[in-house]
Amino acid sequence: MNITVTGMVGRRSGKLQLIEAAKFFAAQLMDPRMVRNLTVDIEVRRGLDVDGECVDEDGVRNPRWFTIGLKNQDIDEMIKVLAHEMVHVKQHAKNELQSGLMVATRGGMKMSSRWMGEIWKPEGKECHYYDSPWEIEAYGREVGLYQKWLAAQEAA
Repeated sequence: MNITVTGMVGRRSGKLQLIEAAKFFAAQLMDPRMVRNLTVDIEVRRGLDVDGECVDEDGVRNPRWFTIGLKNQDIDEMIKVLAHEMVHVKQHAKNELQSGLMVATRGGMKMSSRWMGEIWKPEGKECHYYDSPWEIEAYGREVGLYQKWLAAQEAA
């Protein structure tokens, strides 16, 4: 896996922690052959209005190049967010999630996402973000991944 980290001027140990954490999370989530072919650019940014984001840079089926944006904050918090975003990398790389699809609707074209091969849209009182199956998985798995990461660091 090719990993770059930008935006962490003067924080070499934090940069190394993000690289090691990304490798750890990838190994937990994906087959080694898939991991070997991934490129992940981690961009630590001041003023990011969310804690993290994952962008599929290939825009093709089974992408292999991703940019993860992380809000510049405490390194432990960035690693937790990285766990969440690496779940999204897995979802895109395994073609479980396709984002940014244009779908025809009665009012014209609308941006949509496909989850496990089906267009997903909220129903009833569902929230487009928190009730989406990909966010449910990412929020659920980030906790376990982060705890495994901490245990591995203590054991080392």
